[in-house]
Amino acid sequence: MKRRIISLLLALCMVTMGMASVGFTVSAQDVGTASTAEDYGLPQNCKDGNILHCFNWTLSQIKAELPNIAAAGFTSVQTSPLQPHDGSSHWYWLYQPTKFTVGNELGSYNDLKSLCTEAHKYGVKIIVDVVANHVAGSDNGNLANAVDSVFKNNKSTYFHNLGARGNADDRYSTTQKNIGMPDLNSENTAIQTMVYNMVVNLKNAGVDGIRWDAAKHIALPSENCAFWSKMAQIDMYQYGEILGSPADGATATENSAWITEYAKYIGVSDTVYSTALTSAVRDGTTYKTTGNWNKKGVDSGKIVNWSESHDSYSNETNFGGWTKNLNQNVIDKAYALLAARADSQTLYLSRPFQTAHQSINYGVKGSTHFTSTEITAVNQFHNAMVGKDEKVIGTSKHFAVLRTGGAVIVPKTNDTDVTVNNTNTMVPVGTYVDKVSGSTFTVTEKTITGHVGSTGIAVIYGKEEQPTEPAGILGDIDGDEEITIVDATLLQRLVADIENSYTVSDRIADVDGDGEVTIFDVTFIQRWLAGIASIDDIGKPIT
Repeated sequence: MKRRIISLLLALCMVTMGMASVGFTVSAQDVGTASTAEDYGLPQNCKDGNILHCFNWTLSQIKAELPNIAAAGFTSVQTSPLQPHDGSSHWYWLYQPTKFTVGNELGSYNDLKSLCTEAHKYGVKIIVDVVANHVAGSDNGNLANAVDSVFKNNKSTYFHNLGARGNADDRYSTTQKNIGMPDLNSENTAIQTMVYNMVVNLKNAGVDGIRWDAAKHIALPSENCAFWSKMAQIDMYQYGEILGSPADGATATENSAWITEYAKYIGVSDTVYSTALTSAVRDGTTYKTTGNWNKKGVDSGKIVNWSESHDSYSNETNFGGWTKNLNQNVIDKAYALLAARADSQTLYLSRPFQTAHQSINYGVKGSTHFTSTEITAVNQFHNAMVGKDEKVIGTSKHFAVLRTGGAVIVPKTNDTDVTVNNTNTMVPVGTYVDKVSGSTFTVTEKTITGHVGSTGIAVIYGKEEQPTEPAGILGDIDGDEEITIVDATLLQRLVADIENSYTVSDRIADVDGDGEVTIFDVTFIQRWLAGIASIDDIGKPIT
């Protein structure tokens, strides 16, 4: 007992000396200082993470929510357009700009700078929606009164002035004619310069990326328009809204050529695949594993998907507002499958609380359901799997996205048991805890088996390490968890090959650690008991 007390005192002295010499090490979060992308596991680049669309939110509302946005695993936030606009209250007026400057009811240029500064403390990137294809007015080409005089004074050269589209499927009509508002002459260098300067100002404010509204209505370099090649010179993340195809009535070969050309300069939204995937989840039908633009040769890293967009929610039903009547859980399950994909950038809409086209207003903060356990788990899974391979599975009973190290599983029925094929053993063998429900999943070389909870989404990765049972105590020959003279006697009999009823592993008996069990080990135990040997590990558990 005396020897043990002395050892304890010596240990306490050493700990005290260590504290005095090196001090404590604590994380930034421990002392309440600013967090970073690393604290939340957020990717460093917009293209590697998912996007929260704070549709209609003010910049100050976004700023106040940043801690929760980062904790929910979103790499980027997309704002609504910040340009001055015609009209008031209703969301769609934001898409009818009057000039190419920054600042409207959602916030000023300084508000934007403040948001970007704060967002970057959390590792969150800011993407701003930019409307550059048209200005406010009517389909016959008349300009709204609020449109800046520079456009009115140069109407003959700043606009295409070709009237409304007669054939929406024709590429020429798509890029040269009005889409309900006066179509800007994107080929004009003055128009290009105005847009370019505004985007540079956004970058100077700290903005990380641009979402280009109505991108398919702005022509390509191969169509004698240098707009996109000029914008690509600005070193920012950029993606464009491509509703349907570049020309819905054109051939597959033509659309493939156009979409791959867009992807040389900006990322592109895949609304065809996004719609098909969400519909499949809603209807429980076949899950298409390959995206529309992927099949046309566009790299996944250049594609933005969504389970719901502001158009699919906020427009009148006959103009695309088809998701507003879907249960949020359907949207979430479709999002989970898209957001789990390799190299994906998937947008998640903060739903307005109103559903009627005329009742959805800008400046009104939407739903914060994005903080739910299931959405957070999916985002964190995506962030943990950056750069890892995938296998997408669709059967009559479930959908799943397997990544090297984990899986997101969405059965066609909530709260159910599932068995998923562990293709190529992508998910390592072991036991996993579902990050959403907490249920246990068992993974073998062939299958992934477990129970998916009430959300209909399971997220598994980071297998549970089974605790290693100690092999025994060094020198404890009789297994009574104490080192006594009996252990020395038993070991002496074992070494002398004298018959006894004990068996013991060499790891327990090799007290001196020389790789052999000899009479020296007996002697070391005797000397340790007498307090004249310094074998510190005697009496300690070994694994």
